[in-house]
Amino acid sequence: MRRKRTNRAGRFWAENRRLLLFLLLPMGGSVCGMLLYSLIRPAEWLTLLTIERITPSVSAVFSGLFESCFQPILLLSLLFIAGLSACGAPLAVIIPVFWGLGLGLTQASYYASGWQGVLIVAAVMLPHSVMELVALLMAASESLRMSLQFTVLLLPRSAHCGGLWQEFRLYGIRFLLLLLLLFGAGALDVILRLVFAGWL
Repeated sequence: MRRKRTNRAGRFWAENRRLLLFLLLPMGGSVCGMLLYSLIRPAEWLTLLTIERITPSVSAVFSGLFESCFQPILLLSLLFIAGLSACGAPLAVIIPVFWGLGLGLTQASYYASGWQGVLIVAAVMLPHSVMELVALLMAASESLRMSLQFTVLLLPRSAHCGGLWQEFRLYGIRFLLLLLLLFGAGALDVILRLVFAGWL
């Protein structure tokens, strides 16, 4: 029985090794963000870290959706471009850390306000952040994979002589699906800010 569990764990690690390693990047960035906030406690950053409430009006909802989607879609675009370069691999590692750093700073600013801040993070912030994290980790993994394929093509004795058109099409389709996932995360953020407007 124990051997079966070990085999399953080994197979799971082999199949998901890249994503599991990528998961450490935003987690590390989040911890660094919390430590940075606790060390510096910059009062001028508080306006940037505050989750704004949304009034129930069409213009406020669309404005909130744009605000919620802007940063993750910008990071997704950078990952897409990085994957089309042989030198884009470092960016695929840096972006999840940067995202985690922002998450950690925001969490720390709310945790500093006590239990109400913890509830705000749990109810308003974490649900859409998990969706963003999934999309960005998958995008980072895809970006790294595509960038390494371009690197292999540039090697002098590369056995990979064909083009990457089919790979590029799949790459584009995957990123379009991840874009839809990020829109869903932005919509969830707006809904939660409307529902819990009294807490913000």
